[in-house]
Amino acid sequence: MQYSHDDIEEEARQNHIYLDEAKYQATKALPMTIAGILRSWTSVLELRAIGHIGSKELAGRSLALLVVNLTGYPFMYGLGGALESLCSQAFTGARDVHRKTGVYVQHSLWVFLASYGFLLLLWLNPDVVFRLLAKTDPEVVANAKIYLWFECLYFPCIVVQTCLKRFLLAQGLMRPTVYFEAAGLAAMYVSLHVFVWNPSTSLGYPGVPLASTMAANWVDNVRLITQLGVPCAVSGVASYGFADLATIAVTMLGTEALAIQAVLNSAKSALTRTGSYVGMVISNRVGNLLGAQNPFGADLSSHVCLSMVLAMTMPFVLAMLLFRRAIAEFFTTDEAVISGLIPTIPLLAVVVLFDMLSNVLTGVLRGQGRQGAAAVIRVIALYLVAVPLAYTLCFPLHIGLYGLWVSLAVGFVTAALAEWFLVWQSDWHAEVLRCMDRINGLNKVVDLVGSPLQEDSPLISSSVTVY
Repeated sequence: MQYSHDDIEEEARQNHIYLDEAKYQATKALPMTIAGILRSWTSVLELRAIGHIGSKELAGRSLALLVVNLTGYPFMYGLGGALESLCSQAFTGARDVHRKTGVYVQHSLWVFLASYGFLLLLWLNPDVVFRLLAKTDPEVVANAKIYLWFECLYFPCIVVQTCLKRFLLAQGLMRPTVYFEAAGLAAMYVSLHVFVWNPSTSLGYPGVPLASTMAANWVDNVRLITQLGVPCAVSGVASYGFADLATIAVTMLGTEALAIQAVLNSAKSALTRTGSYVGMVISNRVGNLLGAQNPFGADLSSHVCLSMVLAMTMPFVLAMLLFRRAIAEFFTTDEAVISGLIPTIPLLAVVVLFDMLSNVLTGVLRGQGRQGAAAVIRVIALYLVAVPLAYTLCFPLHIGLYGLWVSLAVGFVTAALAEWFLVWQSDWHAEVLRCMDRINGLNKVVDLVGSPLQEDSPLISSSVTVY
């Protein structure tokens, strides 16, 4: 096949744009990756401290997080997901950039304050939930209550931080997130040393959640925040809720199995948190490009980010497959728990790989403002596919905890493939029009005075913008 000079020049131009975008995303993803690692190590320190106290304390933390993951964190993810769409698109596409983005954050905080009372009532009186778990050890329940009391202090801080981080990320400011997480990790380490590890000042198990606490247009805007936030909350419930449903099932298998589940759940969260932070990067990147009316750039950036995350995740997956026993011994010294962890770590590796890819894909969908589609996929993949499979493997076939994680792997693989198909089929020109309608109330392209990101971004400039 013969190529003309113009064809060769066009291919070189496309390759140049791709490389420029990869460099740009790398500069933004690197600090967010560091932030994700710091946040993961904060969780790892907490989990390790509890794991070396005892299996009942570890099981108590698992029960407490069941309540938090089903009631509190989905609400936080909803606010964060809504702000990722609204702030990133408004920052490059709104006619009154700074006022619009600031008002979105303020109204999100008011929505949280209006709902926090309900969470306090539930977390300070969790017996209504724990009574459903008839076989749970009373000592495990008591440990869960202690953890929830401290979570009541910690949760408002992390919600405010979540909203402020989205405000900064929409402007391409990634480093403050690193500073937030570095401060949290340092505070966690010092607090664990004082309240847990130092024999003269140790509080025992209560010292661990205490250390965690030490670490971390009105009507129309509320309509938009709710419209985009509810699907993000549903997606969060679907993802974390399925793992917590597995935890409920594991309570029927005994304290030892519950301790194994606590390690697996926490390890998954720690390992995939970097993916969720990179997902924030691509969500804001796509939102910025759609706000700047650049469908070509938004499409290109999504492909670049997927390639980067896949390359970043594979070494971790290989490490989990090769060093299973060392990983298990890092979290606990209980030989029975270690023996239960070793055969399930390969399933954890599969879940981590596809959840990392899913984090990027849902980030692209959030950048488009299509949280509802991501939520539908998560509900179908995890509740209509994985839950029936989990029940069958765990109880009729008596495979137990291993069967639960097989079903979790199937669910995340299904979700990631469906989200990839949705992103691949995206009509990016139509997404630009929907963005303009959402931010400016005009279902058409508008003339922008100038993007705040033009000097910083290779794709947001007149030379490459294509509509």
